[in-house]
Amino acid sequence: MRAGRAVRTRCKLLDASAELLAGRGYSRLSTAAVAERAGVAHGTLFKHFPTKSALMAATTEWVLEDVIGRFLEMAREFAEEPEPIDHALRAVWSLFRSDRLQATLELYVAARTDESLRDALRPIFTTHRSAFLSAARALLPASADESHFESTVTGILATLLGGALLWSVVPEPEFFQSELAFVDRIARAELARIGPSEEDA
Repeated sequence: MRAGRAVRTRCKLLDASAELLAGRGYSRLSTAAVAERAGVAHGTLFKHFPTKSALMAATTEWVLEDVIGRFLEMAREFAEEPEPIDHALRAVWSLFRSDRLQATLELYVAARTDESLRDALRPIFTTHRSAFLSAARALLPASADESHFESTVTGILATLLGGALLWSVVPEPEFFQSELAFVDRIARAELARIGPSEEDA
């Protein structure tokens, strides 16, 4: 019973943190405001998250788990399409522009000069990079065992993340149509290059 209540409280805190991070940004977010939004005592927040950096890392994990889950749902729908990579890129691009993910990207920028935040975020990034790679392997099984598959997928994700950061400054769909088309061409060319040869198929 107590464990279930603790889980519910943690979820309320993370949801409140994600909402405030998206609405206020990292520099104007306080742990007191998160506790108030969640409807819990400030001291209760620190029982779950001893520092602001720990809260931000857990919030990032919370948001990324949601993003990856939504991507996997989308992937099940377009996995059998003739050009799954095109659908995958557009799905990732759409998810990366969401307010909550945009807000967590702000944390990666802040981590450049915040050692505590950087140390808290590093394992979160590593874990979710692995989750995205697993999703990519499931979507593109013919290329999944090739030697450069991981670096190719990571490079594509990094490019889209860079675009998502730029989107926060220049949210112009027309501009990013050409950028997304470029990433699509690069992704197709690289995946074709590392993919199995016709003899192996």
